[in-house]
Formats: sequence, structure tokens, C-alpha cells
Amino acid sequence: MNNAIATRNLYRFEEIYFLDHAVGKQRTLREIKSAAKRVWQKHRGKMPKIYFGLGTKYNGQYLSYQQGDEIHLAEGQRDYLTLTHELVHAMGYDYHDKKFVDVYFDLLENVFHMHRGELELTAGLYGVDR
Repeated sequence: MNNAIATRNLYRFEEIYFLDHAVGKQRTLREIKSAAKRVWQKHRGKMPKIYFGLGTKYNGQYLSYQQGDEIHLAEGQRDYLTLTHELVHAMGYDYHDKKFVDVYFDLLENVFHMHRGELELTAGLYGVDR
């Protein structure tokens, strides 16, 4: 699947499916850092530094991003879902392909106790690379 299409599909899935989910609830920096430690236990290496910042401007809105050993969470995206998404990038998965989604869903299932079958089924309906 084309990277741009895979990204668009994943972002649309995240935006709609997680709208009223606990993982999409805005959190404090302390809560975010605590959750990041739980997520990062599944990965080896130095955990990225996490900041609440402006983000990077894309299509007229500010988005969270990961760059090197830093994660910057933009206002309105300071939640466990965005954190987990950016941590998967920090683990070395640059593209929103099947490998990225597999690791992402593993973490959502194992750390945040989300139902894997429901994630898989719903993601497929949004055209997420499975």
C-alpha cells in the first residue's frame, strides 16, 4: 500500500474509532511519562524524552511528532493513543505499514487492555494496512 494512503487511513481510524475511548482522554505530563515507561518496557533501548509542545504544522493544524530521541505532544493530542503511536515510531517503525500497525496494536492490547479482535476488525473497515 502507498505510504500516504496508509497514513491517511490510519489517522482516520484513530480519529474516529478512539473518539470516546479512555486512551484518547487528555492526560497530564506525569501520567504520560508513567504510561510511556509501561509501554517502553516492551522495547529495549533508551526511552525518548517526552515534551508537551506546539507540535509541527501540517495541513493547517499542529500535530505531535517523534524525532530522534524526543517526542513532542501537541495540544489536544496529549493522550495515551498518540503517545503509543509516537513511541512505535521511536522504536524504529517509520511508516504506517503492517509492521507498524502490528506493534501498535500489540501495545494497545497488552498495555492498555484493548480488545485485539475489535481493533483488527475496525481497522480493516478503515483500510488500515493489515
